[in-house]
Amino acid sequence: MEPCRGLLDKMNNKRIAFYTEAGISRGMGHLVRTYCIAKKFKILGFDVTFFLDSDINFDDKFEGINYFKWQNLSISAHYDVIFIDSYEANIEHYQLITKNCQTPVYIDDYKRLNYPIGTILNFSPDANEAFYKHKSKLNNYLLGLQYIPIRDEFLGLQVTKQKQIFIMLGGADVANLSTALIIALNDINIKKVIICNNEKSANTLQTFNNVQVLHKPLNADLVQAMANSCLAISTASMTTYELAFLKIPTVIIAVSKNQVIGMPQLIKHNIAADFVNLTEQNWKKEFHNKVQTLLNKTNKKINNQIDGNGTNNIVSAILELTK
Repeated sequence: MEPCRGLLDKMNNKRIAFYTEAGISRGMGHLVRTYCIAKKFKILGFDVTFFLDSDINFDDKFEGINYFKWQNLSISAHYDVIFIDSYEANIEHYQLITKNCQTPVYIDDYKRLNYPIGTILNFSPDANEAFYKHKSKLNNYLLGLQYIPIRDEFLGLQVTKQKQIFIMLGGADVANLSTALIIALNDINIKKVIICNNEKSANTLQTFNNVQVLHKPLNADLVQAMANSCLAISTASMTTYELAFLKIPTVIIAVSKNQVIGMPQLIKHNIAADFVNLTEQNWKKEFHNKVQTLLNKTNKKINNQIDGNGTNNIVSAILELTK
């Protein structure tokens, strides 16, 4: 639900900052989800500043980014709200941010730290049971699927399913799996649309039959490719939630610690249809068989709780805390 107009008129002079990270080895998940929230505040008229630690320049895709490094973090202004979304920031960074704002918001995936006093946002489906069953009375909690920030590009999208598989392994394909997956699916006679930001890898992938490579696609082209697919392959990341919103069954592949931790929840709640464990010796054969099985399956259960209102729910909750 959108924040009420009267509340906005009283509060939209507030200053809000975001601190997060992205890059070659870090992917784009944190950037995408925090920018989605930041964009909503900005549309509503708030003074928003966005800080990013990255070894890639994202100015061609995202406006208004201020680049910084965690090891040199300093905050010269006071903000009403600061969001921090990080796997790299240490407790001292969080404490510094807490000192420089009225309402700190910590975006979390697996209870990475004992956070300072503030608001903890964790939108994994089992956030209450898995991570925050025992809550501190000093903190506020925004937990569960109702707080998933879905980008505006997905809302109201016209979906036309085609016989194609969508493959996206994070913004940077940190595990360099794209070619291995295409080879494993080579004898499945269906079009594969794969996102690739590395020029060398893109050139290699284009040599395979029945493969369309989208090299550094515009957001509109990326979203449309997702929406038009009947099956997807993705890391256990924000993309998985976006695919569930589009009602596309997904085979997930975990490439980092937090994804391994989160993967069982995604399967349990039908946000993803199946998963592949890359530590298994015969993972390629298992991956091939699971994709083939899903393509042949007519009744695929997908979670209906992801309704696209997560960003509005986050904004409304934070404004209530700061009014």
